[in-house]
Amino acid sequence: MKYLLSEVLFNEIFIGKDFVFLMKKVGDDYQYIRLNQAARAFFPQEAIGKMLSSLTQSRNFTTIQENYNRAIAMHSQVDYVDYAYYKSEVRKYETSVRPLKHNKEDYILAITKEILYDRSIEDKFLFLRSMFDHAFFSTVILSAEGTIYEVNSSFTEDFELDTETVKQQLFIDLPIVPKDEVENIQNYLQKAAMGKNIGEKLIKLHTLDKKERKYLVSLSPVMQGDNSFAIFLIMQDFTQFTEQKAELRTKSHGFEVFKAALNSAASIAVLDKNAKILEVNDLFLNATGYIAEELIGQSSLELIEPRNDTKELVQFLRKGSVWRGELCYRTKFHADCWVETTVVPLKNEFGETEQYLSINYNITDKKRMLTELKNIERTFRLITENTNDLIVITNEDGIIIYASPSYELYLGYENAELQGQFYNDIVDEQSKKAWQTFLNNFSGQTEKQFELLLKAKDGTPVWTEGNVTVVHDPKREKVSQIMMVSREITHRKERENDLLYLAYHDTLTQLPNRRFLSKEFPKILAEAKEHNECLAMLYIDGDDFKTVNDQHGHDTGDDFIRKFGQVLITAVRNHDLVIRMGGDEFVVVLTGLTRDGETRDTQMMDIINRIRHELKKGWTIEKHYFSPTASIGIAYYPDHGQTLNGLLELADQALYKAKEIGKNNHYITDI
Repeated sequence: MKYLLSEVLFNEIFIGKDFVFLMKKVGDDYQYIRLNQAARAFFPQEAIGKMLSSLTQSRNFTTIQENYNRAIAMHSQVDYVDYAYYKSEVRKYETSVRPLKHNKEDYILAITKEILYDRSIEDKFLFLRSMFDHAFFSTVILSAEGTIYEVNSSFTEDFELDTETVKQQLFIDLPIVPKDEVENIQNYLQKAAMGKNIGEKLIKLHTLDKKERKYLVSLSPVMQGDNSFAIFLIMQDFTQFTEQKAELRTKSHGFEVFKAALNSAASIAVLDKNAKILEVNDLFLNATGYIAEELIGQSSLELIEPRNDTKELVQFLRKGSVWRGELCYRTKFHADCWVETTVVPLKNEFGETEQYLSINYNITDKKRMLTELKNIERTFRLITENTNDLIVITNEDGIIIYASPSYELYLGYENAELQGQFYNDIVDEQSKKAWQTFLNNFSGQTEKQFELLLKAKDGTPVWTEGNVTVVHDPKREKVSQIMMVSREITHRKERENDLLYLAYHDTLTQLPNRRFLSKEFPKILAEAKEHNECLAMLYIDGDDFKTVNDQHGHDTGDDFIRKFGQVLITAVRNHDLVIRMGGDEFVVVLTGLTRDGETRDTQMMDIINRIRHELKKGWTIEKHYFSPTASIGIAYYPDHGQTLNGLLELADQALYKAKEIGKNNHYITDI
């Protein structure tokens, strides 16, 4: 719009006393674009660029906004008249609003003229009507019978009612009047109709959404002779005041309760500006052993033990600041009385300190207990910091409260890295479940012993064996502390693992042995049942193994057995199991086979053919080439047996039948 009408041209066109405004519609508001000199002088501050709502009162804004919007909606000029009360006289203004369109945006050009006129009855009426409409309080004009003649905008805005709808209705029939207030309001209206002024009566009204509000009402009769022909009703919203009054009453009661509670919980002294005692409560007297007459007028500083430096306290008192700290009073019987003190300056309306309130909580027992705790803590640290045991204390969630220096020695963690962290963070995945299970179920336990695999800072696994003690808080059911004293057992666990490996593996081939098969077979069987699959037990015996031992010796025989086992591992699938039973006898457990007989036989034969193929490739030991064959006996689960021993026995019997047929053959049990 700035190119359509420049500021210089605007001021040249619109000269004179009339106020001229060029405004741009922005949402529901209007922005000042151009003002002539007369309009600029009207505002106490620069208006260009600012919004109409920010420079006008809300009621005036509503009137101006309605006329501006009407001009744009009608695409034609709109004229309206308004009144202002200025320097004890009424001024009348007429405004012409012309809509403009530029670059698809709406603008208006408003020209406001002051109309000079003699104060006619009509204009005075209009002015008074304007005053009525714009009155701050909700105002209603009623007939002597209580019928509504007129309401102002404050009334309709307060209760969200329509002006034309409420006219000619009885006031007491409005939806804002609750039933229990009808009688009171009727009584006030009857008295006003008889010519009596009714002032400042508190009534209860409702908004349309049934929210209760309090109003202070005044009713003034408009008299004609000895009779009133109208009632002037003024309503002031008293809701907030009523709520504040109730709140003040509640707070006053609360203050008295607080005062009583404070008197029963703390020893209190009121001091003058020089720290002399003006008043003390019973707890103060009980704590110090004095009677009130012995303390009133005395300096409170004289009660403080000489070893306490009171300079800081005196400085705070002189500054009028709040002081908090610990003091040791000397009782009448020369005993120590430790208190936790807050000294609050009490100031007058000019901000000058007139008195001090000293609030004291007796902490003598607490100080004694803290001294004992410090001694206990010193002893505890002396023990924990000079032992090789791993000592840790956690809360009930497993968050570390304390870790001994041994954790840095064995795991490389500094104390600051562990405190506040979950102990679970340094537990290896292998032991996380055991630790978490303990945390979830330690309620009711006091002691437990278990092994945990921890992770050192550099990732090294460290085995520990610990004794856990749970200390339950007798007063707080869900609050506990967990103390664990552990020792490092990594080397012992390695030896145990080596022994465990030897117990379940063949020393010659390192293949799993029969004990391993007995341990693992229940899991294999359970999976087969769960997935409705078949298992095949292959009992394999190397042909002519005795000849190898006899011709080449036991060392070569041992190498032969190792090679034979490796061939079986190479030939079967990853999820199959190869077991050395002893001598040249091996068992292969084929898993994941289908229960369809024909397809299952095909699956099994593929594996048997791979075994034969790999054996046929052969190998060389001590310059001797071997290309052995093997006989195989086969039994199926669930067709032939349901147990490990049953399947092994049937597969062994099938092996002998395979050998009867000839070398390098297989036989499926036929029971």
